Amino acid sequence: MQIVPDMLTNGAKLAGDLACVSDGTSSYSFRETDERASRLAWSLRNLGLQRGDRVALLAMNELEYTEIQVASQRAGLILVPLNYRLAVPELQYLVDDSSPSLLIHGPGFADHAEALDVVPTVHLGDAGHGSSYNELLDSAAGTIAAGPVEPEAPCVILYTSGTTGRPEGAVLSNMALWARINSSSLEFAQQPGDSLLQCLPLFHIASNVGYAFSYMNATNIFVKTFDPTTIFEHLERDRPTYVLLVPTMINMLLNHPDIATSDWSSVRTIIYGASTISPDVLARAIDVMGCDFVQMFGMTETSGCTVLRPNDHDPINHPEWLASAGTGAAGFETLVVGSDDVELPPGEVGEIVTRGPAVMTEYWANPDASAEALRNGWMHTGDAGYRGEDGYVYVTDRFKDMIVSGGENIYPREVEDVLFAHEAILEAAVIGIPSERWGEQVHAIVVLHDGVEVAEQSLLEYTREHLASYKLPRSVAFVDALAKNVTGKILKTELRAPYWEAADRSVR
Repeated sequence: MQIVPDMLTNGAKLAGDLACVSDGTSSYSFRETDERASRLAWSLRNLGLQRGDRVALLAMNELEYTEIQVASQRAGLILVPLNYRLAVPELQYLVDDSSPSLLIHGPGFADHAEALDVVPTVHLGDAGHGSSYNELLDSAAGTIAAGPVEPEAPCVILYTSGTTGRPEGAVLSNMALWARINSSSLEFAQQPGDSLLQCLPLFHIASNVGYAFSYMNATNIFVKTFDPTTIFEHLERDRPTYVLLVPTMINMLLNHPDIATSDWSSVRTIIYGASTISPDVLARAIDVMGCDFVQMFGMTETSGCTVLRPNDHDPINHPEWLASAGTGAAGFETLVVGSDDVELPPGEVGEIVTRGPAVMTEYWANPDASAEALRNGWMHTGDAGYRGEDGYVYVTDRFKDMIVSGGENIYPREVEDVLFAHEAILEAAVIGIPSERWGEQVHAIVVLHDGVEVAEQSLLEYTREHLASYKLPRSVAFVDALAKNVTGKILKTELRAPYWEAADRSVR
């Protein structure tokens, strides 16, 4: 019979006293996390939850996150991590969609939990809405110990970011989660005793990266709120060997005044992904931070399906690779295809598709969207890109972000990379706005470094030196900050909205 191993079995047996999860001041060992997960699994079933029921979790990166995921698997339940940055009506949509039989909430979310009115509700910490999580654990009269779990049974629903519409719930089976853990472990090469500074929220696929470290008897150090000063403190105090970031975080760290005195000597590898990064920013990070870098390209539905590995981060001999998403990750087959789903030759832009055991089973309660996304056995990412002659995948942009001006396709990332190379620019986003003559025209929205000024015309002239005329921005807006979601992705839907409100058609 095919089985999937329990995430904590080896850790509890072989690294019992080693910290499994930590926040820099408090921690639970692998033995403690395993025991707590076993008691929680029993308690959840004792509450009346049956196999296949959903457990919603609304919390920041709390120490209990890992044990709740493991307990849910052991009890045959499906964990539904909720984005704590969402407003109550947005959370209500996720709750209505997934119909959880229990809500667990962390400190600071009692009002949200009460408004959502899921029964029963359990709170982490000393106070909150509903009953006490600690009392639930302490009252457990039995355990459901570690053991193999059913490969095809769903174990988690991860909701997409919903930047262009309603979020979809990507359903992962135990096999898919295990495949993600194994793929990550092969790519990161973490060892027992290593530690990951987890800077991303765990309701995101960042949790899958963290679970790979747990599976390999390595410590997760959870960061609740990203702030450069906090990260520098963790580097000095906790000496992590791996750090998980997104490009906007890397950029913030590089431009913080304390970067010059920060100590990265313990860090072997920085793992990054979730959005594109300017080659200029990446080259500077490689130089300043002085460690290996690994980029994972993928999405909630797939996890990292291509990888730019440490040896690929070579600004001297292969600077062109810094603009790529690397090559196929372990356990994935990734292609660039045309509208007929036939693979395109190198250099031709098409849609990036992937398949493998780590891909989601379906979108929760949405068979039509599932069939469309998974047609012909491939997960269709919605990302436009091409494969170079060197075999590397180059992501040009999301298809929805492509600008069509005068019949020409313009991919914003190419323009953004040019803008990022300008010494005055901290951040940049390029969108299409209405044009009576061309349909759409290229518009840049930029954030300047503190204390720096530059004229719009100067930036326009600068881009003219680096881009074909049809790709040039026709206008520039200067802003204090760009709208982003919690994982650092720029919300181009929000940036475009004011320009299209009065237009006859709308670009979403």
